[in-house]
Amino acid sequence: MKGSSMTTNATSATPLTTDDSFLSGQVRLRQPRDGYRVGTDAVMLAASIHTGMSKEQAAKYSGTHAGLRKRLLDMGAGVGGVSLAICQRRLNVHITAVEQDQASFDLLCHNISVNDQTDVIRPHLGNVLALPPVLRGSFDHVFANPPFHHGSDMPSSSRRRREAHYADEEVLSDWVASALWAVKLKGRISFIVRADRTDQVIRGLGDGGAGEVLLCPLWSYRNSPAIRMIITARAGVRGAMAMLPGLVLHHPSGALTPEARRVMNGEDLLLRHPATTHLQT
Repeated sequence: MKGSSMTTNATSATPLTTDDSFLSGQVRLRQPRDGYRVGTDAVMLAASIHTGMSKEQAAKYSGTHAGLRKRLLDMGAGVGGVSLAICQRRLNVHITAVEQDQASFDLLCHNISVNDQTDVIRPHLGNVLALPPVLRGSFDHVFANPPFHHGSDMPSSSRRRREAHYADEEVLSDWVASALWAVKLKGRISFIVRADRTDQVIRGLGDGGAGEVLLCPLWSYRNSPAIRMIITARAGVRGAMAMLPGLVLHHPSGALTPEARRVMNGEDLLLRHPATTHLQT
């Protein structure tokens, strides 16, 4: 992320923030200076979501795409990084962004406004594990960048970062169950998780009757263990699981690989099930 300025806090309950930009400056983001910050995970997850029309498709069908809006749910939206990145890629979507932390929610609302996405993203202050009954089965695509760490392996001393990253196996399975509850039949679910949590998500998807699971690993460096896994599936659909080639993020020098740089600058991360001829939408 590219930092630009610091915003001071008036009280100890409000965190210091920075004003940043990403996707080649297309998205502006105010976020806490310390603790969990939007980064590669958010951009990669957004790049993997192809629900709705691309900008090119929207231009081709100008005047018709507004009535074909797809409904998306951002579970644990934080300050809005994933949702805002999706808005730069897909033009016929409406996103409900759920966040339960008040300070993060306030920043989410600010970021939606400053990026002129108030007509596209609707923020909701609440718990992703206790969504309003009216939302059941109402979304074409549900996505999440859920908490990663067990209590025993949390590296951060920041309380806010611990809360954002904390999840044991039971909580992560609850996130999957909540996503399956909210998505339409044959709708899509997408998660980005720490690679060693992949089995927990797959198990939850299977228990919930989802199929056509796609796994896309992300490696920090070539010939190193995967650090993240993007997992997608469809609700109520039978189909084999497939492992995709994935993406190496960095050269040994630490610089982004050309493929990773293109995604970080706005290109899609293409996920295609080998049993189909179309992108996962």
